[in-house]
Amino acid sequence: MAAETEARVLILYTGGTIGMLKNESGGYAPHPGFLASNLRSQSRFHDPAGESVFANSSSVGAFSQWSTRSHSGTSTPIHPPVFPPEQDPNTIRVETSCGTIHLPALLTPRFAQGKRIRYAIWEYANLIDSSEIEPSDWIKIASDIERNYHSFDGFIILHGTDTLAFSASALSFMLTVILTGAQIPLSELFTDAIDNLLGSLILAGHFIIPEVCLFFDNHLFRGNRSVKASSEDFHAFQSFNLPPLATVGIDVEVAWSQVLRPGPRPFRAHKSLSSDVATLRLFPGITGATIRAFLQPSSIRGVVLESYGAGNAPRRPELLDAFRQANERGVVIVNVSQCEVGSVAPDIYETGRALAAVGIVGGGDMTTECALAKLSYLLSKPELTPAQVRKLLAQPLRGELTPVAPVPTYSSPLDTETRLRTLFSQLVECAPPNSRSSVSPHKVVKPQLTGEDPVLPSEFTSAWPSSLADEDALKAAVLPYMLAQAASRSSELLQTLVTSLSVPIATPILATTATSSHPLALPSLLNEPASVTLQTPLHLAVLALNPHNVDLLLASGASVHVRDTHGHSPLFYAAKAGGTFGLAIVRSLKAAGAHLSEAEVESGQVGLEIVKAEKAVDASAREVWLEAAGEEEVERAKAVLVGLVANS
Repeated sequence: MAAETEARVLILYTGGTIGMLKNESGGYAPHPGFLASNLRSQSRFHDPAGESVFANSSSVGAFSQWSTRSHSGTSTPIHPPVFPPEQDPNTIRVETSCGTIHLPALLTPRFAQGKRIRYAIWEYANLIDSSEIEPSDWIKIASDIERNYHSFDGFIILHGTDTLAFSASALSFMLTVILTGAQIPLSELFTDAIDNLLGSLILAGHFIIPEVCLFFDNHLFRGNRSVKASSEDFHAFQSFNLPPLATVGIDVEVAWSQVLRPGPRPFRAHKSLSSDVATLRLFPGITGATIRAFLQPSSIRGVVLESYGAGNAPRRPELLDAFRQANERGVVIVNVSQCEVGSVAPDIYETGRALAAVGIVGGGDMTTECALAKLSYLLSKPELTPAQVRKLLAQPLRGELTPVAPVPTYSSPLDTETRLRTLFSQLVECAPPNSRSSVSPHKVVKPQLTGEDPVLPSEFTSAWPSSLADEDALKAAVLPYMLAQAASRSSELLQTLVTSLSVPIATPILATTATSSHPLALPSLLNEPASVTLQTPLHLAVLALNPHNVDLLLASGASVHVRDTHGHSPLFYAAKAGGTFGLAIVRSLKAAGAHLSEAEVESGQVGLEIVKAEKAVDASAREVWLEAAGEEEVERAKAVLVGLVANS
């Protein structure tokens, strides 16, 4: 397998329109086996031998050769050797609650982004209509992905559209995945299922976006920001208060500044949710008796209150008394707006202030679906008191709401200019003395022009950068290179760069991610490829065996999962380096959630390095690999290598 040109994705088909067929009565219903069979029959989804028109359309010459072979019948059928399931390259190993299964591997033609996607479709035994989804189903999905997390580059959940936004919101507090579905089944000739599934495969296989996302109609939304806005249009989902994280068109455009930074900790799915939550929508004429009856059951622990406009409600005493009494009993109530666009701002109107005065928490611009999921998640943690839950509801945990500063702030371009020039000065100081310019980096050098140099009016000679956008344009071009060079060389310079580029980031307790509104937030810069082999600053710090820089980069948002053109993450290089520094770096990377990829094991590269370490009688080298992979994975990697050698 060409690890550098393939990505592994697991698709979990839970049910929904995308895989339905018409039954005898004329209605759509899920049918076992149809989805996988349909995709296997379509060359755009499965082309293992590279014989499809899609795989031979890179040029006129390639198409002509393919066309000649196709019409002449000269193609030689390939009869692959028969392997046992655990060694069959045409299957993918998947861990289930009942044990290991081996699913048929599907392989796409090469996408324009450079990779083929090797994937498997795990069809749930009991396919369900999304209107019947339950919290227990979300826990099952989270558990299934946790079992297979280390073996795949990405996960896609195929799901019905009716409750897709609810599931995306709930899963955002539990794991990382892409969800999609379709308005028209794949069984129909004209359907949106093809574009939605292909787009999801492109994003899951090519981009490290550590979030729960929802992909629909060429847009990738943050899952807990999305709502279903139409039951008829292909553009069925929208994210009214946050732009799409990515758009798939002629090119794939990712809004990296909006992507949440990866948390510096191992992946762990949260596998419990509270069902003691409900929603209450206000309407004109609602009575205190109605609210009291709604809040009376002892099983109600959390309520999402859908209020008017910017968080307003009637100030009638019987209504406020009902809310106050519930709050005193420990019921947590969060206030969200019935409007699709905008935020709850309880300080603007007296009616909103009245709700806050009786203990109701402002939910900002959270959707109802997300507020319900967040309540369910927080109330499932027995260690949290109602007061702590109320505080956490008002803070972003997974990018689900936009923090609002109490006073608008503005960063002066002059302060930014001074900081930027200082960074360049320190970079020059790290260069060899004979390569430095005699010109101070703090002076502006005018270009030498032929002829007369016109003097411009003062209104056209403002200080540069004249805007924050100008500064960001320069940073985007220069800073990834600067960070990469500093990561592999100077701990002092890297510390200076990280400190200077850091922006205030909300980091509430229990959050595994943090948000930043800065267009060039440090985590996005740290995960930009900085070499011809697409290695990030973290790769380079590992290769330089600099544990201090590795720890600094991890703490600043560097992802441990990015792989270079050779298919390797930083963990592989740290384990291969070995020694005291290698062991320290491996431990740091593992603590941040790093793991060896399935492709590295299946290609025999891990096994080869382990065998080389053992033959060198280097106990410390073997210790590093045991730390990186674990005893069981070390033995499996060696067995894979033996199998590859025997079959070569």
